[in-house]
Amino acid sequence: MYLVRPVDFGDLPALERMATEAGIGMTNFPANRERLNDKIASSRRSLQTDVVQPGDESYLFVLIDTTTDEIVGTCGMEAMVGIETPFYSYRIDEVVHASPQLQIHNRISALFLCHDYSGTSRLMSLIVDKAHQNREALSLLSRSRLLFLARHPERFTKRLFVELRGESDRNGYSPFWDALGKHFFTMDFKKADYLSGVSNKHFIADLMPRYPIYVPTLPESAQEVIGVLHEESEKSTDVLLEEGFAFRGYVDIFDAGPTLEARTENLTTISQQRMGKALTQPNTLKGDLYLISAGHLEDFRVTIAAAEPQVAGLAIDKKTQERLSISSGSRIQWVAL
Repeated sequence: MYLVRPVDFGDLPALERMATEAGIGMTNFPANRERLNDKIASSRRSLQTDVVQPGDESYLFVLIDTTTDEIVGTCGMEAMVGIETPFYSYRIDEVVHASPQLQIHNRISALFLCHDYSGTSRLMSLIVDKAHQNREALSLLSRSRLLFLARHPERFTKRLFVELRGESDRNGYSPFWDALGKHFFTMDFKKADYLSGVSNKHFIADLMPRYPIYVPTLPESAQEVIGVLHEESEKSTDVLLEEGFAFRGYVDIFDAGPTLEARTENLTTISQQRMGKALTQPNTLKGDLYLISAGHLEDFRVTIAAAEPQVAGLAIDKKTQERLSISSGSRIQWVAL
């Protein structure tokens, strides 16, 4: 079985291991001990802060295999990006070039540097050990963030987005970066990705080209990967698409990976989640599986278990209650898996 809870400082070695194994392209989860420790500190500080509207808070959670008590995954959320520096993306659009005299009318695809997502909440850093990349674990970890958002809507914006990993190999080669970014940053993709994860983003604003990039002028290898998802992110992306996230024409400025977005009220988990009391079921349940959460902020917990909805609440067995550190009558939140 699995359990999701907020990160703690004792989880640092596990986070380091996952960041190293994730490889290049996970910009917001660098294999850097100091930066990961800062992420833990920021998450704990955010959970201890009274919030009336979203600001610079961030939240990091871990996935635990309860049979071994090992951390096998992590995911995060940022309440609002682009507070200190703009959050840059490329918006894919068309430029019209026409000549009535020659009777030529061309629509040319172009990349426009923008910061349209500044001031928006972001999902990030979803990593799961390969041995645990099953439907149950991925769905629990990804959707647990949405249950947290539904419980604390004042901490997030109504618009939510997630940047997905684009095409690159284990050696740090990115066709898109090689064709565009390296000419302005004078460094390889691996170094730029790492610097973006461990330092402030001022260097992006200083070095990125300001004018539209006409897609046909890029090498074919770069054009082919614009908006293309890294194969290792396909399973977790399926969960997001089923939730209601959609591609709106934005891509990452480094590897051209796609960005998905949604209105929070339109997401399946948020619109269908229910709240009520935990009811004790004395016998082993064989009903449908549910995502079940309990606890407030620092004590937030989410698991998957068989349960039976009832008028007064949700019937769950005692083992599930123990896993969530609750008892019969505790207030819980649930949604069908």
